[in-house]
Amino acid sequence: MLCKLAFRNVARSIRDFTVYFLTLAFGVCLFYVFNSIDAQQAMIALSDSQKFYVAQMTEIMAYVSVFVAVVFGLLVVYANRFLMKRRKRELGMYLLLGMERGGISRILIAETFLIGLFALAAGLTAGVFLSQIVSVFTARLHSFPGGGGENGALLCRDFCRCDCV
Repeated sequence: MLCKLAFRNVARSIRDFTVYFLTLAFGVCLFYVFNSIDAQQAMIALSDSQKFYVAQMTEIMAYVSVFVAVVFGLLVVYANRFLMKRRKRELGMYLLLGMERGGISRILIAETFLIGLFALAAGLTAGVFLSQIVSVFTARLHSFPGGGGENGALLCRDFCRCDCV
């Protein structure tokens, strides 16, 4: 019964949950793209001198990833607080009707799990496609076959819209 109530609450409050869903999906997409950069084919096929710089970049990205995770965690906490403030009356009504706090907690956990599951699927899907775009960008940057012109001139003209050569 609580699961049915959780599904109905999500469907009824879709506008409120959209903020939470987009926050989670964007975070998953961002992490996927950010952490897949060092595994791209363009990064693997570098010369030895370039691999040193990529190793340094990967180490820096690990620290930045932790920072982004903390910021994302704070954003999720803020979105949860936003949802709780918007639903204060609804949750109070459940208490007045005799539902125990544990039941309300289970409903909130089920709703969060449901939104999180859909956000994970949407974020991973978007992340896979976006990481492919970043992979093409990286390949063009390093002038790999199928990736761009000589020493990045095509990349500069394509993405910066200026004449760099």
